[in-house]
Amino acid sequence: MKRILSLFAGAVLCATAIAQHGPMAFVGPSRFGVESMNAWQDNESDVVFLQVNGATDADITLPKMVYTAMNMTLPSFTIHGATFTYDMESRSVVFDEQTYSETIVVDDVEKAITGSSLTATYSHSDNTLSLTTRFSYGSMPMEITYIIENAVYDSSVTGIEEMNAPQQRQQVFDLNGRRVVAPEAGHFYLINGKKTYFTR
Repeated sequence: MKRILSLFAGAVLCATAIAQHGPMAFVGPSRFGVESMNAWQDNESDVVFLQVNGATDADITLPKMVYTAMNMTLPSFTIHGATFTYDMESRSVVFDEQTYSETIVVDDVEKAITGSSLTATYSHSDNTLSLTTRFSYGSMPMEITYIIENAVYDSSVTGIEEMNAPQQRQQVFDLNGRRVVAPEAGHFYLINGKKTYFTR
């Protein structure tokens, strides 16, 4: 029993330490497309953000996906509350396969994002993130698959701006396009069209 409590306490402490670290940016090559049609777009470098919320869940922000062959753009979106387990032995955070659903607003039109599958692993030993997700977007007839493997943590990449006191009076939206009256510390928001990490 003592060992179980020690393992649990260690997992909580590690997850808490990661959460206090703030959003982590992982940079690496990616690919996305329609797997059933073998239609892929490879990208030299993408950035995925991981924000650990506590001992068992995190928010994952995927980048904007531009499919040049079809002149189509899928906006960046955040998967909220993805659940994970912490492996004490490997010091890895493992997101077992799970589903999710989000809603975003694009050009004043609400679009549903329905994730049929999400798996990911954060390896503490080499500071990398690997992620695979399949999701439907709006009325698109086929699922999109997004894959990024061994993306490396890069503390110099933020893609976000600190929010200062005067900005708090401006219009603030969450990443799903919903207006936010009282932003909370530790979350991403859209302010003046820019992704911003709110710190106070």
